[in-house]
Amino acid sequence: MIWVAFGIVALIVIGALMAPLIRDGSQTGDDAADVAVFKDQLAELERDLARGVIGPDEATGARIEIQRRMLAAAARSGPTGASVGAGSRAVMTAAIAVMVPFMALGTYLALGSPTLPDAPAALVARDEGHGNAEFNAMIEQLAARLAANPNDIKGWALLGRSYRQSEKFAEAREAFRKVLSLGPEGSESFSDFGEMATAAAGGEVTSEAWEAFLTALNRNREDPRARFYVGMSYAQRGEERTAIAIWRELTAGAPDDAPWTETVRQQMFQVAQASQIMPMNVEPVHPLDLADGAPVAAPPPADVASANVAPPSDPDDVTSPDVGALKGQFSAENLQGIQAMVGSLAGRLENNPDDYNGWMMLGRSYMVLKDNAGATRAFEQAMRVKPDELAPKLQYIALVWGDTQVDGPSPLPDNLISAAREALRLDPRNAEGLLVEGLAAAKAGDAATARTKWTTAQGTAPPGGALAAEIGRRLAALR
Repeated sequence: MIWVAFGIVALIVIGALMAPLIRDGSQTGDDAADVAVFKDQLAELERDLARGVIGPDEATGARIEIQRRMLAAAARSGPTGASVGAGSRAVMTAAIAVMVPFMALGTYLALGSPTLPDAPAALVARDEGHGNAEFNAMIEQLAARLAANPNDIKGWALLGRSYRQSEKFAEAREAFRKVLSLGPEGSESFSDFGEMATAAAGGEVTSEAWEAFLTALNRNREDPRARFYVGMSYAQRGEERTAIAIWRELTAGAPDDAPWTETVRQQMFQVAQASQIMPMNVEPVHPLDLADGAPVAAPPPADVASANVAPPSDPDDVTSPDVGALKGQFSAENLQGIQAMVGSLAGRLENNPDDYNGWMMLGRSYMVLKDNAGATRAFEQAMRVKPDELAPKLQYIALVWGDTQVDGPSPLPDNLISAAREALRLDPRNAEGLLVEGLAAAKAGDAATARTKWTTAQGTAPPGGALAAEIGRRLAALR
């Protein structure tokens, strides 16, 4: 229910922000039309509150925002409404871009596809048609106005973002292409175009997207979106080491509160695991610092004799993890370095137990070392630090599931069921949680509940993956 409420609040604010932008710029400044729109929105808000679609707290926040904008519109007079021009329109254009750059990136990394909508767009889409017709009508009006005023660069940028929210990636790409033709400042428009060109190509970083991201970096070396997608391009070309080097450099310099850091690390871990590359063994590099675009060179081959000797570990010392699982893949010197880095992180977390990102990194490091017990403990601590984060719960479920004889006669362990319920609390359609609850029901003889949960999970699990196959196998075997 809360997500539906957020979607409605977002839609109300979007309508308030877009209304002045889709009108002809020559309109006089009495803003009577704005006031009427805001009054209609207040009435709609009260109807939603009465129906129980939105809660009192969300209604209060939305009401205050609409009333503030109504007062501002009523206070404007004469030509000032039109003369607000560039400054006000820039602010409104920024506000209407509900998808901040790395909200889309977070979705991409969590679900594995840059073609998915950003979170606010997904929430609007879930709100089964509420306001969608009005929103689409606003987009059409904006497109019509731009046809008559093709040099409005802010309008084209707004149109591109609107198409992006509507998952019309090809149209968004063309709108941002128009922005580029009008000579935008900064790097954001180039990253916008590159991202939509990638989305329109089904997730492939095309040559024109690549050029746009490089232009963005030459204008703003720190542009995080461009750095991520350049790394993705290298990964798609089979140069995983270079991709990891770029992403390591990106996360190393990220602000402590950057919301996308954890998801970038997850993507880096997935690529590293698939290519059997230890990220710690790759030197970070900025895309612009690659010599003539050459890929990052691999370290010298490990000496076979020394690689078969892993450094000793002390099971009672968290700063001395067992790296025997990597024996034969790295030299003795590199294994000692890996042991020291993982051990250093574990030791630091002993004195800083509230470092969520640190626990997530430690958990993934232990997974690489095939230390499932250590990884489970790390993800447990991450769940304690941030109980409303889904990622550590899914990692924990996967580990406990893998260590449990789930097909035996015994009931599922309580900690596995508890983690599944917590995951479903955050996402009622979470496939991993539904898989666990369905199996618990099946073991209890409730085949109907198991079938319902697994059928729902089958519709939400990424198609073609191991999770979808596991759910399908259990549904087929259900009597």
